[in-house]
Amino acid sequence: MPVLGVVALVAAACGRPDIVVRSEEPDGPSWFSLVVDSTGDAGAGLSLATDAEGNPHLAYLAFEEEVEGEAPAPDPLAPALPAVMHAHLMQDAWTRGPVAEEQDVDAESETAVAVDADGVHHVAWTAGGQILYSSNAGGEFAEEPGIVADVQAVGLSIAADESGTPMIAFQTALDEAEGPASLIRLATPEGEGAWTVETVAEASAPEEPPGTAVIVTADGPVVAFGSDGETLVAEQQGARWVSETADPDGGVGVSGAPDADGNPHLAYLTAAGDVKHAHAVGTEPWEVSDVGSGATGSSASIAVDAEGVHHVAWQASDGLAYAGNAGGEFAEEELPASTAEGVGPRVGAGADGTVYVAFRDQGDTEVQMAVRSADAPLLAVPSPQETGGGGGTVAPGPPPCEPEGTELAIAANNLAFDTDCLAAPVGESFTIEFDNQEAQAHNVALYQAPPPSTTFFQGEIVTGPTTTTYEVDPIDQEGNFSFQCDVHPQMNGTFVVAAAGGAAGG
Repeated sequence: MPVLGVVALVAAACGRPDIVVRSEEPDGPSWFSLVVDSTGDAGAGLSLATDAEGNPHLAYLAFEEEVEGEAPAPDPLAPALPAVMHAHLMQDAWTRGPVAEEQDVDAESETAVAVDADGVHHVAWTAGGQILYSSNAGGEFAEEPGIVADVQAVGLSIAADESGTPMIAFQTALDEAEGPASLIRLATPEGEGAWTVETVAEASAPEEPPGTAVIVTADGPVVAFGSDGETLVAEQQGARWVSETADPDGGVGVSGAPDADGNPHLAYLTAAGDVKHAHAVGTEPWEVSDVGSGATGSSASIAVDAEGVHHVAWQASDGLAYAGNAGGEFAEEELPASTAEGVGPRVGAGADGTVYVAFRDQGDTEVQMAVRSADAPLLAVPSPQETGGGGGTVAPGPPPCEPEGTELAIAANNLAFDTDCLAAPVGESFTIEFDNQEAQAHNVALYQAPPPSTTFFQGEIVTGPTTTTYEVDPIDQEGNFSFQCDVHPQMNGTFVVAAAGGAAGG
């Protein structure tokens, strides 16, 4: 694997401290929330793939974040934006880094990612009227990406066969006044950076949202797409590509995945927003089933795990939705509250029944992931540092709150604390009663300043609903400091240490 710079929910390039990894065991399979990339404006064009061991790999776009007032000084270690980014969870840590920097991408650009049997990452994206590609076959992503085709494309998808050869499918509109409204095309490499692009099928104008799926089967690649309200699949027969209808009612936002035996599985939408699934097992005809409803905004996403369980995710008007057929038929499961502002979900199947739903959080403009697992996912938090007078800056000014005893209380719900100020008496032990009211992993940690800085106290991470009481040793330094949830650093506030009934000095 290339060294992309280890991060764990937070980026080392953003000045976060060293990392320790903690986990917590739930009672049975549960959903957890992780922040994958919170720097800048990240997550547009998101795609997801899992490798042979079930580890998730994400590709997405990152842009400069719009800020009010004077922009902060640029970080010399950060990627030059806009960039195509990659992140993966392997060997107990999230890593992320740029696939390609300073790209001509915008919010409508797409990415597609695949990981072959040898662990090589293949990433394609659309930018400036081109399809571009890069891989880390040489150990790192190439300094300059290759040009696959000079074409305006939508519905990008990618797969790699057993030999590691990438195949990129896409849909493109024609400029001619006559002829088909669009073409479904497949690109494969032809040595020395050259690509062969062949037409797979003719189709109607791209639906919104668009989607194609290239799936490697035992009989070769198949390409799924939509046309005139139907979901179709093209297969190569000799020198020709031949299309058949998988479902006469569908055709919108098509995605696909193979199962462990190489059978193709599709997820797609109807014009009315219904979510459907189709698969062809062996020589059997295509079988169609209903998954859910209320889809809007982005294509469907599907994964099939090693046990044959189908996992489908889609965007709905009130957040994200997920359904699986572990019980024989598709049934929806409630996702964490953190997905309420999620868009563009991509689903992946991990080992031992683990499910990943990655998405862009529109409110926080970041990449997040909901994980369903019988074991709590790895929670990376800042490492404790020595307490004392150094390592941070005491916030000046009058305190926003004052100590009222040694029994403090705070609650967490909907990824937010119920207070933005905690106050403790100087030189006295105190307790913090922490009421975690949601099925999320949270803690309360006290710092001299927003990390990196001196750590006064770091509470155990707990998954709610539950209440725990933290016991904190005396703090002898007065001032206005900082507290946060280490799992979700955007949950934070001011921590005041002062004489009881007095004010903290600046």
